[in-house]
Amino acid sequence: MNLLSSENMVLFSFALIVIAFLYSSVGHGGASGYLALMTIFAFPVAIMKPSALLLNLFVSSISFFFYYRMNYFR
Repeated sequence: MNLLSSENMVLFSFALIVIAFLYSSVGHGGASGYLALMTIFAFPVAIMKPSALLLNLFVSSISFFFYYRMNYFR
């Protein structure tokens, strides 16, 4: 499967956004979802690990910011 084809990237991007939204709505980062998605699209393991970590940190930070702003931690 060619990772750079436009059809695959559109589908991958859409699925990534859906996974990020669903996981962040309950306060999680979604690393397991990102790893599963990258496995389906046959990403190399060397790319999967750091990508999932960065996506997880990014989504968790956004979720933390909104939960903190709404005073859920007090």
